[in-house]
Amino acid sequence: MKLVPTRRTDYAIRGLVYLANNNGSRSTAGNVAEAMIIPQGFLHQVFQALQRAGLVTSRPGRGGGYALTRDPDDVTILEIVEAVEGSLETGECALRDGPCRWDNVCALHWVWSAARSALVNELASATLAQVARDDRELEAGSKEIPRDTHRRRPTDG
Repeated sequence: MKLVPTRRTDYAIRGLVYLANNNGSRSTAGNVAEAMIIPQGFLHQVFQALQRAGLVTSRPGRGGGYALTRDPDDVTILEIVEAVEGSLETGECALRDGPCRWDNVCALHWVWSAARSALVNELASATLAQVARDDRELEAGSKEIPRDTHRRRPTDG
């Protein structure tokens, strides 16, 4: 099982990190898409969902573009994820329609619910400002790369 954000969540976070690092200025979809390597058509779809959630605003025309509606310190990663994916509290059984010995709960319920709660709590405690700061520090080379990174480091050969 892969536990990674969907493409919609990936693009939403990348787009919002760009806006957060843009010091409150409006940015066109073209600028965001080019800088963050996001297909512009997909970016419009994602930003529409973020607008419906009240996380971004847009203004058409000259001097227009997208901007955050709130300070990045006040936007949680959970809000972003749920804006584009819906609630992480699905109310679904982790074992879906498999053979279950009990009518009201499956044997995996406690473990899966605890894992889901831990993920939700972590996403709720992380802010867009933190992620944007990490992005700036990584770009500047001043953020230490964790040992458990899933990308190859130059020293890996």
